[in-house]
Amino acid sequence: MFTSIQQLIIKLVLLFGGLILLSAAVQAQPKRIPVEKQIQILRDKLKLNDEQSKKIKTILEDQHEETTAAMSENRSDHQAMLAAVEEITKRTDKRIKKNLTEPQVKMYDKMIKDRQTEMGNR
Repeated sequence: MFTSIQQLIIKLVLLFGGLILLSAAVQAQPKRIPVEKQIQILRDKLKLNDEQSKKIKTILEDQHEETTAAMSENRSDHQAMLAAVEEITKRTDKRIKKNLTEPQVKMYDKMIKDRQTEMGNR
């Protein structure tokens, strides 16, 4: 089974547009999917144009920075860390959706739902 920190990291990575996490433990710390890979997956699944890709890449980079800071600041309080990450995730999803067309929003919502179902199966 995963440790609580690994579950948090998995949740974060899955959050990025329904991306598939390829877990690898290196000293009990899973690797994150790079922003470039995340944006490529979103480009493919949502058929993003160049302008959307640029804006969403910036949003994902911001999320990465905010999440890293929140995890560092709340390292000793797992519940606070989860709450901070969930808030960042919600904000990120809203920002991403503002840059999508209505059909893309529907697909993105489906990706989120699929990700949540997959997490529940773990």
